[in-house]
Amino acid sequence: MVLGRSGQKEAGKQPSSKRHTLQAEPATSQPPEIPSENTPLPVQPNIKPILTIAPSGISDLTVGEDNTGQCLATVIGNIGTFCFGIAIGWSAPAKAMVMHNHGYSFTPSKQEWTWVCALLTLGAATWSIPMGMLMKSQGCKRVMILQLVPIGLGWSMLIFAQSVTMLYVGRFMQGMCGGALCVVVPVYTVEISHIRHRGALVSVFHGAFMLGVIYSYAISPFLDLWIINIVNVALLLLFLLQFLIPESPYYYWSRGNYSQADKCLRWLHGKEYDTRRAIRQLTIEGTRSETSLRLKRKKARRSLCRASALTIMQTLSGSTVFIFYSINILLSLHLNYECSAALAVADICGFLVCFMLVDVAGRRPLLIVTSLVTFVCTMYTGMCFQLKLITDHENSVSWASLVSMCLCSLAYTAGLGPLTWLINVELFVTPMRPLGCSLSATFNWLTAFAVVMWYGSGPEYRLAKPGVFFLMATVSLLVCIYGIIFLPETKGLTTHRIQQKLGGSMNQRNVPSIDSSSDESGY
Repeated sequence: MVLGRSGQKEAGKQPSSKRHTLQAEPATSQPPEIPSENTPLPVQPNIKPILTIAPSGISDLTVGEDNTGQCLATVIGNIGTFCFGIAIGWSAPAKAMVMHNHGYSFTPSKQEWTWVCALLTLGAATWSIPMGMLMKSQGCKRVMILQLVPIGLGWSMLIFAQSVTMLYVGRFMQGMCGGALCVVVPVYTVEISHIRHRGALVSVFHGAFMLGVIYSYAISPFLDLWIINIVNVALLLLFLLQFLIPESPYYYWSRGNYSQADKCLRWLHGKEYDTRRAIRQLTIEGTRSETSLRLKRKKARRSLCRASALTIMQTLSGSTVFIFYSINILLSLHLNYECSAALAVADICGFLVCFMLVDVAGRRPLLIVTSLVTFVCTMYTGMCFQLKLITDHENSVSWASLVSMCLCSLAYTAGLGPLTWLINVELFVTPMRPLGCSLSATFNWLTAFAVVMWYGSGPEYRLAKPGVFFLMATVSLLVCIYGIIFLPETKGLTTHRIQQKLGGSMNQRNVPSIDSSSDESGY
């Protein structure tokens, strides 16, 4: 990216014979103060900018930017998400192997298996806040790599399990990995991505998660349980690729290490990228965020309440039920296991819809429309179950219900699923993200724990009750209303502009975005 109009004026003031070099400041030095939006970045005595300023004739903000680095970093950064998706999708197909086909030397009871499912969510809830705080001091990259330890130990416990207690410990440790990744990976992706591509790249997080779940369902009919566990452990070697990606530029900037921030920006955006402008933007946004955090704590509370409400509704909308108990639901509709392939195709199509539209249509319209579709489809599925109970005919509504469930899955994966984690990061100012995102993720996983225990501890036919789907439909309608009333549109906006919307100008068209303000272009 190169300079806009304001940058062109600065370029004209620089002597053509001089090349400015930006050297690293000591780790204890403070970033330069930016009193206002239009104040030029002050150059301190021991700092020399690195790049020659871009020619004044260039005004396109994307010239010189190569998106390959940030796309590659996003894919590699989501390897852990894929592995966690495998872990969370393991329980549904493994249930038949363990309970009926003697996958282990012991056979858990129905209540014990419910705890095997639920302890993963409890492990995620307990690990989110500690890893969020660790992210603040150690950076996103180290925390992502660190999750190889709990998930590796968790799979090892499942491989060598000799009792239900070992299953409990293994699933809890797998959940610890997921709780950390739900905080760290979206934050990392937001901080490395250009503001124009932020939504699409963060949506990869949910896509990788669902791909892991689909993979877990796909291999289970063909392999024994012990082979599945060993293969899943071997896939953890992919974690080592994360050593190749850079740390977030914001992490180095916040510690005054501008030379490392410059290297990260060049890795992510190409060698010709205007890193001086990006560091200027980091300074402006960082100064504003610190000021907002000190003086406007009411906005911080608003961000936390809105993000937490969205994460809770994401779980209550039925996602947890479909992941853990989709096979039970299909069987209650007298459909075979192979019908889950249709749900997998719907999930993939939904992810592609979100990936292509989230930075075009915006977060808010996409969430509202997909929530309405989910509401209609879930209501229809509930009515199909009701009709099945009335007519007592096994094949009367099975295929209609499958189509409705597929549309529901597509709408969820295109809207509430990925957008929850994106909006969860965007609503917080940068210094508050470690704590704010951790708290909202904790609420999400605690809700998931309650949902799994409630559905799993009841009678088998509870999942076939129409009231369950009517409850999911009600939550989807609440999400739609929430998006209309409380959710600001965050597409193309910097953190400062989003906080302005939270302060009272929410969803008004006169709030500037990257299309109307070249100075706040992001990086």
